[in-house]
Amino acid sequence: MKDKVLVVGMDGLRFDRLLAIRPPMLGELLDTGVHGTGLLPYGEADAAATGFKGQVVPLGERSIASRTDSGPGWSSIATGVWPDKHGVVDNSFTGAEFGKFPDFLSRAKRLDPQLTTTAMFSWAALAEHGAFGADIDTRVVLDGYAVTFAMGDKQIADAAELHLAEQDPDLAFVYFGDTDEVAHRLGPHCPEYTDALLTQDAYLARLLAAIRSRPAFGRERWTVLVTTDHGHLDQGGHGGTSAAERTTFVLAARPGENLGGRALPEAALVDVAPTALAQLGLTPSPSWGLDGSPLAL
Repeated sequence: MKDKVLVVGMDGLRFDRLLAIRPPMLGELLDTGVHGTGLLPYGEADAAATGFKGQVVPLGERSIASRTDSGPGWSSIATGVWPDKHGVVDNSFTGAEFGKFPDFLSRAKRLDPQLTTTAMFSWAALAEHGAFGADIDTRVVLDGYAVTFAMGDKQIADAAELHLAEQDPDLAFVYFGDTDEVAHRLGPHCPEYTDALLTQDAYLARLLAAIRSRPAFGRERWTVLVTTDHGHLDQGGHGGTSAAERTTFVLAARPGENLGGRALPEAALVDVAPTALAQLGLTPSPSWGLDGSPLAL
């Protein structure tokens, strides 16, 4: 069997709202995969707006000064390390250390140049600031602020569906951002947030259907990881230290297999990168200094 991995990111998705809404595709993955939650080890007190550096929140023997923003969150997912290493502490990406801590797709490509990698996202900052680097074989970058995130996500879903069905990626990352945009405007309890999540869930279902439609699917073993970068306050917004803002999740599943619907003791954003690499049979070097560990699938 040829191992392949798809990572899907849904920005600003609160796990409690995911459980309450329980969209069809994500609900199926919850029932047949494994999942866990974790608290981001950083945040700025009393901060709901984005764009400023944060204060210290303790993490064991070290402390991290960062906001619970998308920049730090997706950088942690990409690199497998926390902001005190990758350097991104807010949405300005000032001080990023992606040369020292590259994304997991670039890591995989360097370990095995025969692998084919893909990244597609509707938040252009992830490409502009190097969180997902130029070494990735196929990149589709849209500006959700210019075309709206609803439209950007739709175009990303269309491109990813076609790519997964007709091309041969070994490791792919696909990002959707409208859940975060809606939550900023209206909070995560509104009907519009439910609609945004159901739309992204339908996109996820299309991506998995494209995988199953592949002529080689019977000879492939796909692992699908779904995650988010941060939560939201009930009134909308993030950046602070509340559990609502700091709670994140990682969901792992394999199309065609039942992993039991187990709840893991904990799953952190920094576990996504080493999990993706492990599912491809790749072993990170200790010199990388990753903060995460592969999830037990």
